[in-house]
Amino acid sequence: MYISFDHYNELTSAIQKEPLSTNEYWLILLSDKHQPQLEEIITHLDNLGIRFFGAIFPGLIHGKRMLNSGAIIRKVRCLSPPTLISLPTNQSDIKKNLPAYKDIPETGSTCLTFIDCLSTGIDDFLHHVYNRYNQRCSYFGAGAGNNDVTLGHAVFGNWGCESHSAVIAIIDQTSSCIAQHGWERHRGPFVASRTTGNVVHELDWEDAETAYRDALPEKLRATPPDRFYKDVTPRYPFAVEHPGSEDVVRDPISLCGNGDVMFLSDIPQGALLYMVKGSPEQLISAASKAVTEAMEKKSSHILVCDCLSRTAALGHQFPTELREVSEKVSAAQDDVTVEGVIALGEIASNGEKATNFYNKTFGICSFHD
Repeated sequence: MYISFDHYNELTSAIQKEPLSTNEYWLILLSDKHQPQLEEIITHLDNLGIRFFGAIFPGLIHGKRMLNSGAIIRKVRCLSPPTLISLPTNQSDIKKNLPAYKDIPETGSTCLTFIDCLSTGIDDFLHHVYNRYNQRCSYFGAGAGNNDVTLGHAVFGNWGCESHSAVIAIIDQTSSCIAQHGWERHRGPFVASRTTGNVVHELDWEDAETAYRDALPEKLRATPPDRFYKDVTPRYPFAVEHPGSEDVVRDPISLCGNGDVMFLSDIPQGALLYMVKGSPEQLISAASKAVTEAMEKKSSHILVCDCLSRTAALGHQFPTELREVSEKVSAAQDDVTVEGVIALGEIASNGEKATNFYNKTFGICSFHD
């Protein structure tokens, strides 16, 4: 349900109208416009005794529209209270803080995860979570943060609001979680010959920035550093090769000024990278394919995550993608409305293998009764 509000009292009043049942929590996906009000919202909801968790996003999706204010709210039934995990983390922290493997049903659960996109060790964290639950869950979620991709509180719950953290909730409901991106290889492979977390120092044993610029079309090679994220990254990101599955797109978010390139997500040292490109038609077709696959079974409700930098790549055709996704869902089930977020990283997997933190990708989660 989408709630438009100016003062947080309007949000909390809407939430109060629908009491929670046992084991239910309010999931709140909040526009970054309201980030300055976040602590007041949390305090007010907690004082009212309302159970909740959620995250901040650059934008929201409701039907065919992208919205820059308000909140998407939904009651979800959790197998245990949502858990806050500080990042980076390790397997022992996961074991200590998350529900045990034996406490999760063999089938029929969804691991819902929202992560501060500026955290380090995100892929390691996701792999630790998968190793704990593997095929007992499907996996869906998104990278949280603000439109400027600057540090700020990104995830929240009854405990308060945090940065460099993730919130996990195991939902007592089965789902189909699909990710598709539509990008294709353009140049490469390049060896990520020296990396530290999400910073690539060298590609093919030369400065990463030099190698990146040399691989671009000539007219883009002299792009000033302050314009790189807006003028280059939307059209020519990189992707990490994953044998046996679709390449995982990785967004370069800044040039560091010393030859390094910073990415939104970690790049493993020694990984093979490809510069990729994609036409609007290819990207929209990929989103449509994901919807078709997710809607093969009857859905009770839909959540989607569409990458912020994907909106830049699609430009004026982004509304076309939202319209096609909404119409495809309606054609399959006219009683279901598309709801979701403009994300800073995407998570979607049916659990057959470990999930990754995707960039420039469209993800959809179709919950089933």
